[in-house]
Amino acid sequence: MDADNADSLAGLGARAIALFIDLLILGALTTALARVLGIDSHGWIAAALSWVYFAGQESSGWMATLGKRAVGLSVQDLRGRQLSFGQASLRWLGRGLSSLALGLGYALAAFTPKRQTLHDLLAQTVVVRNR
Repeated sequence: MDADNADSLAGLGARAIALFIDLLILGALTTALARVLGIDSHGWIAAALSWVYFAGQESSGWMATLGKRAVGLSVQDLRGRQLSFGQASLRWLGRGLSSLALGLGYALAAFTPKRQTLHDLLAQTVVVRNR
């Protein structure tokens, strides 16, 4: 996809649906793993699973999480290439910043030319619609 073509950029609605799907999947995985291990599902286990889930899939050949794939989106660098695991990890870390102050980092996508959130700006990525 061409990151400079506004028609290929993902909108907030599709991104929100994808995130909702991903959070449902992560919640189920975290709860199941915590039960198997007999520990609380919050804290380090949730963070570790979230990191592996998002960074692993977004840096894979799919270039998308299961939620993004379900709604036809993918994540790429500003040149349209697949992310490295390090770049995807930076994007995941930036999600925490995007969530601060009532999610204003996510709202940036409504005001930036390439519809980038704060974590996209930090990792130099864009989310695009697959054709």
